[in-house]
Amino acid sequence: DIAKFYEGYYANKGVKIIKGTVAVGFGSHASGEVKEVHLKDGRVLEADLVVVGVGAKPLTTLFKGQVAEEKGGIKTDGFFKTSVLDVYALGDVSTFPLKMYGELRRVEHVDHARKSAEQAVKAIKAGEEGKSIEEYDYLPYFYSRSFDLSWQFYGDNVIFGDSDPDSPQHKFGSYWVNNGKIVGTFLESGTPEENNLIAKVAKVQPPVESLEKLSKEGLGFASKI
Repeated sequence: DIAKFYEGYYANKGVKIIKGTVAVGFGSHASGEVKEVHLKDGRVLEADLVVVGVGAKPLTTLFKGQVAEEKGGIKTDGFFKTSVLDVYALGDVSTFPLKMYGELRRVEHVDHARKSAEQAVKAIKAGEEGKSIEEYDYLPYFYSRSFDLSWQFYGDNVIFGDSDPDSPQHKFGSYWVNNGKIVGTFLESGTPEENNLIAKVAKVQPPVESLEKLSKEGLGFASKI
């Protein structure tokens, strides 16, 4: 339902989404400027501009054999200390203990980059002053903005609200439920207050008795946490 909403909304804005194939090459003018995109299914699309999303991969080769690594990143503790004394790794290059899920994780997001740097500075300062601080306790957080849409995602699924792409008052979300408790939340077009509510739900991970009731309550459930 979530994907259907966005596909419909983008289509209403004149965006055509091509599914079931991938780009395999490009054609160019004599000047070197792109003129077409070749798809795996044989189709050729005219193009004046191509934007390619290649994903993200932390560059750790510089530190091979010098620091401990885990899951494609540099392994750290809850203060972002590496296996080497006085060396810290921050942001998406660090594989750190994600306290709320009890596992090591890399997070590729500016929110984590900022907060991990803040945590490392606090840890260094506390060490210099002979004090201690709490380990990093991060709530995974992602967001996106396009056209007049703005969604927030918290956590690692029950749909609620109005997900009709033609609706003038669309607002909808989802709760991810695992082993009887909510482990993730998503909200489209929420107010700052509503975004704070669903962030709290993802953090607290409350138990759920009925998925049907949860779907009917929607944001009302979050307001009770």
